[in-house]
Amino acid sequence: MYRDDYILRLIAQFGAIIRHILGLYRAGHSPLVRIAIDNAYRDRLGVGSDQVVRMSERQLLALLRFHNPTEAWWHEGSYLAALLAVEAHVLADDDESEAAAERALLALHLVIECALAAPVPLPDYTPHYADLLMLLQDYDLPTPTLAALFSFCEQAGDLARSENIIHELLVRDPDGWWAAARAFYLRLQACSDEVLAAAGLSREEVIAGLAELDGRG
Repeated sequence: MYRDDYILRLIAQFGAIIRHILGLYRAGHSPLVRIAIDNAYRDRLGVGSDQVVRMSERQLLALLRFHNPTEAWWHEGSYLAALLAVEAHVLADDDESEAAAERALLALHLVIECALAAPVPLPDYTPHYADLLMLLQDYDLPTPTLAALFSFCEQAGDLARSENIIHELLVRDPDGWWAAARAFYLRLQACSDEVLAAAGLSREEVIAGLAELDGRG
């Protein structure tokens, strides 16, 4: 019970910080936003924005787990993803597209890892993966990122996006992804028409996709 109360207090604290930073951002105070985000990184990780962005997603996750070795690390990971997402928007607004994409990609990895680890829905301050993908629309995602995103989107019920991603993976490595793609279409085939329609897919599309794969096999 004490641990649960502690986690709830941290989530409330993180949410308040994100709301404050978003308020600064919406008011057009970009320099203050950058300072606040840098301070927030230093408070939780002991390093600033310049050091954070030089880390790979695995290094960032390792540092996060080091500072929060409990099984509930995902709430802090969601907080860091929110900081990275706001920073990415600020950088994009200032035409620093490459720096914005670096932050958005790190945030996307954190969101995926946290969502897969969390036993409950992520906190409200967690950035939505679709928003992060908008920041990355001109960026070629690495294949490991696409693979993780494929599984994540299917789990989230975003089946149309999962289908688009598996097509991209097939373009990159047809032989390596054929079996996974066929298994995906078989799972789609097992879905009801209502589930498919809610995801923006039709039974006919699924049948055609499976037939196309079988034609390649």
